[in-house]
Parts: sequence; structure tokens; C-alpha cells
Amino acid sequence: MMAWFGRFLHPPTFDDDQLDHQAYLLNVIVLGLIIVPLPYLAYTLFFSPQGAGRALAQAGVSEAINLFLLFLLRRGHVRTASILQVSAFWLFFTVSAVTGIGVQGESYMLGYPLVIMIAGILLGSTAALTTTALSLVAGLGMVYASETGLLNSNIVRPVFLTWVLSFAIFPMSGLLQYLSSRIVNKALKRARVSEEKYRLISKVSSDYAFESKVNENGEAETIWLGGAFEKMTGYTSEEYISAGGWYAHIHPDDLEKDSQDMQNLFNNKDVLGSEIRTYTKSGEIRWERVYAHPIWNAEENRLTGILGAVQDITEQKVAEEKLRETLLRQNAILNNIPDMAWLKDINSRYIAVNEQFLRVCELKEEDVVGKTDHEIWDPKFADLYRIDDLEVIQSGIRKTVEEFQKDSKGREYWVETTKTPIRNEKGEVIGTTGIAREITERKLAEIEQEHLITELGAKNAELERFTYTVSHDLKSPLVTITGFLGYIEQDARAGKFDSFSRDINRIRHAVDKMQHLLNDLLEISRIGRMVNEPVETAFGEIVSDAITLLDGSITKKHVQVDFADQGLIVYGDRTRLMEVLLNLIENAVKFMGDQPKPRIRIGSSKNQQGSPVFFVEDNGIGIEPQYQDRIFGLFNKLDANTEGTGIGLTLVKRIVEIHYGKIWLESHPGKGTTFYFTIPGPAKK
Repeated sequence: MMAWFGRFLHPPTFDDDQLDHQAYLLNVIVLGLIIVPLPYLAYTLFFSPQGAGRALAQAGVSEAINLFLLFLLRRGHVRTASILQVSAFWLFFTVSAVTGIGVQGESYMLGYPLVIMIAGILLGSTAALTTTALSLVAGLGMVYASETGLLNSNIVRPVFLTWVLSFAIFPMSGLLQYLSSRIVNKALKRARVSEEKYRLISKVSSDYAFESKVNENGEAETIWLGGAFEKMTGYTSEEYISAGGWYAHIHPDDLEKDSQDMQNLFNNKDVLGSEIRTYTKSGEIRWERVYAHPIWNAEENRLTGILGAVQDITEQKVAEEKLRETLLRQNAILNNIPDMAWLKDINSRYIAVNEQFLRVCELKEEDVVGKTDHEIWDPKFADLYRIDDLEVIQSGIRKTVEEFQKDSKGREYWVETTKTPIRNEKGEVIGTTGIAREITERKLAEIEQEHLITELGAKNAELERFTYTVSHDLKSPLVTITGFLGYIEQDARAGKFDSFSRDINRIRHAVDKMQHLLNDLLEISRIGRMVNEPVETAFGEIVSDAITLLDGSITKKHVQVDFADQGLIVYGDRTRLMEVLLNLIENAVKFMGDQPKPRIRIGSSKNQQGSPVFFVEDNGIGIEPQYQDRIFGLFNKLDANTEGTGIGLTLVKRIVEIHYGKIWLESHPGKGTTFYFTIPGPAKK
């Protein structure tokens, strides 16, 4: 209950300070007027019951109006409520005076002054004058009514009643006086605070404000100068004006510029940031930036005054001139550098660039200076450049990096960039300088060298495995041959010629095996050395030829081969690529096991980079996980009883790798195996 009552008494607030102030005043006045009828109503009920009906009606109407006004006030209709308040209160006292003793009664003598004060406080001087005029006219009407007998002015009023009415009106008058005093005091306090702020600002500011009046002849006269005027010019206001004012202190070379500014003011246009040189009392030349606003008389259609501010920009101009001289020297140095060179500020904005820089980005100097990397270069490069700048700025240490760059034609190339911090006289880093030299040929040579070293290391490792395997696998048939030659010798000495044929067949089989091994080894040694001229070939043609060559074994095992030709073109040694497909398809047929519906699927898909990935998939016996890493090794056979030397997948891997591709597999025992491989290069449709 108390919280609600507190909200009822508290005035509403708005975003507008003036509206807030008016709402506060109206809220206090309405709450006061709610109390005003109560003493009169109490007196009537206790001491003059015969007038109770009239008193109750007056009080009821008054309170209803006051509550309605509070409702409007809390809905934001502050001015409307104020006008209704003054109007209703004036009508209330008018009716009270007319039904009473006219101009001799308290309603006229005390009530009207109260209404006039309320009108002035809530609505301003115009409303107060209007209410005063209406009150005087109403009083004159009451005088006429009294003289003509229309109004009985001889009624004797009890003295106590007069006191009761004054008890209601005097506190209200005191409340209005309090509000008036409060308004004045707040205004004076704001004025003192503003004056103190202005005084403090004037001490630290390098600007001053001015006001001039302009006569009918178009002559301007300074009538007020404030702010840091004396600090800037060395003159007091009086000294400055007596010394000729503004016009007497303008640099001769800027008189025409000032004349143009005045013409703009005479055309009712603002002057915004005009830069003029003036003389101080000591004769020193100062640069000043002028802002001026015309005071225009619409009735006379002419300029009658000027309000403005003057800002001292001498230090800025001196700094700009020094910077300009520095940049001229820097540009002379930068343009003698054959590589890209530049200067940047602390925010990585370009301060200066050389001619080579402009040639690379194909921009004019004015389109680069003041811009950041993100406004000039590709975003992915600009991000890296900014990271390097920040590292140099924060560490204060020179940095050399090798990075990509893209020129205006879209060509990407390698550059070696050296970035160095720029320091001021205090040793603080205020920017960076950089030089970028193209190193594409060197970088490509380094990459090729690294590739060759890696490849050589891999080949050396493979050579070691190859040597071990050859020595191991060739030793086996040699042992067989040696052993059976001994048997033949023993049988010949013993005369057992019936065993000759069997032993010779075994020797022949061992020789054949050695021949196959030697042929396979020779084939491996040729890959990478005897390479056919690379050509563009349809992948579908290679698959079709491989299936045709293996038709016998495919038909024999009733294998269904599916191929989804997507029209891809591969680039490479066609014969070697054919061997890849032959070996993979032959392996798939060989290891189908007892699959009732053997099936091989050949096709291609796309990886995350959008490049084609080819595959050969079967539903055969699959490969156990422990053997999957060994499957591409030399002479590694998962089933010793199968035909061949185990060199097929080794050949496949070697062929794919010399085409700069890679090969891998996915396999699930009992469900089949899929071999994937890539052939980088201009594979396309």
C-alpha cells in the first residue's frame, strides 16, 4: 500500500529534461490543489450545513478534475494537462466569485492571483498574461453585475469563513512561491556550474568563441570574445578590437580566402573548418581553423550577426609540413629500391609506398596511402600481413618471412619480406617499414629439392628392402637347383635313371620361378626411368581396355564388373596407368574366394578439395587388418598358393607415386576390399 502511495505521489519521468521539469511542477501543484477544497468543505459541513450541497458539488468537481489531470500527466500529456489545470482552476474561482460576492470575495482577490502564478509557472509568461487579462475582464463583468443588481455584493460573510478560505489559498500560494524560488535557484546553480566549466575549459582549451554583429552596410563588428582568446592571440578583447580586430590580423595571402568565407555567410551558409593564418600580438604567424554560423534576419532577409569558434591548428600544420618533407625524402629513397617497399603507421595504414609497390597492385599512390592491407590485398593475405605487423610492433624486433602474395592480375608468387619497427625519439614503436623481394624461382627450386630429397630417402629405404628381398627370394630357387643337382648326381652314380625326369622338372620349375622374379625385378627397375610420353587419356578407355585383356579370368570366375564412367580425363603414361588397372582388377578376381555373386565396381568420387579419387571395389575375401600395412611391400603374398610373385601391388604403388599420386585401401575381412588412388594433374571432364 505504501509503495503504491509513493508511486502515486512521485511525478513521471521522460527523456526530455524540459518535459521532466514541467511534469514535476504540475504534479506538485495538482497534489496541492487536491488538498485546497478540504478546509472549506469541513467548515461548511460543521458550521454552515445549509451550504453543504454547494460545497460538496464544488469539492467533487474539483477533485475529479485533479484526478483526471494526474491521469493525463502519467500518460505523458503534460502540456495538455497543464492547460486544462489552469483553465479548470480559473473557471472554478470564476464560478465561486460569481456565486459569491464578486470582486470583493476571496475567489477574486486571492484565487485569481493564484491561477495567474500557476499559469506562469506551468505554461510561461504568455499564459500568465492571458490569464491576467481574462481575470480583469471577468472582474469588470462582476462589477457591472453588482452595479446593475444582477449580483448581490452586500452579503455578509462570516469572518471565520474568510480565514478558512485563506487557510486553503495561502499554503497554495506559499507552495507556488517555493516552486518559483526552487526554479530560480536551480537556474542560478546551473549557471554557476556552467560558468565554472566554461572557465576551466578556457584555461585548458586552445580554442576561442566569438560573436559579431553585422550592420545594414554589411560591416561586421566583434562584440564578444571568449574561451582561450587571450592565450591564442596575446591580446585582451579590448586590445584586439582597438587594434583592428579580425581583419587587421589576417595574413595577406589568406585575405581572399576569408573574403570567400564572408560571402558564404552573406548567402546564409555555414563556414566549416576554413583554415586561415593570423598574426598574434608578438607578430607570430598562427594557423587557425574557423567555424562560423550566420545569424539571419528573415524579415529583413539579411545577415545580422555571426557566431563562431576558432581553433588553433598551428602544431598540426607544422607537423604536416615536417611529415611532407620527410615523405619527400622517403619517397626518393623508396623509389630507388627495385623491390616493393613501404612505410606503415601503428594501425598498419600505409604512409608511403614506392613505384614497384604501385606497379604490383596497379593502383595510384592516393589510392594506397591511408589504406590498410584489407583495402588493397586479398583478405587471406591481408590477415597474415596484419599478424606479422602486430608481431613486429609488439616485439620491436625485425622479422623476415617467406609468404605468398597475389598481384592485380591474380598471379600468386613467393616473396621474402623483411619488416622493421619504426621508432620515435622516445624509442616507442610508431609504425613499420617493409621490403618484399620476389623469390618464386628460388622457392620452387627449394621445394623441388626437398621433394627430391624426400623421394631419394624413400627410394634408398626401398632399395634396402629390395636388396634384402632379392637376396632372400632368389636364394630359394638356387638352393632348390643345387639340391636337386646333387640328387641327380647320386641317382646317376646309382643308376636310378627313373628319378631323372622328376628331378629335372623340379629344377626347371625353380629356374622358371627365378626367371619370373628376375623379370619382375627388371620391370620394377624400369618404372620411373623408362617413362612413355604423358598424354591426356579418357579414364573410361583405360578401364575398358583392362577389362578386355582380363576377360578370360573374369568370365572363368563369373565376376560381374560394373563401371560408372563420369567422363574424366587423366594425364600420364597411358601404358603404366593401364598396368595399375590390370593389377587391381586381376587381384580382385584372384581373391574372390567362394563368393556366390562375385562383383567388381570401378568408378570415381571427389575429395574435400574437389579432386577426383578413383577406386576398384570388390566383394571378395578381404584383408585382415594386420596385413593391410604390408600389402604394397615387395614380394608380399597373403596366400603362398596363389599364382604370381607378389610384386603386382608394389608395381601399382610405384606407378601411382611417379604420377605424384597416392594409393590406399579399405578392407573388411569377408566383405571385400576397395583400393583408392589419385592421379594429380589436369584431370577434367
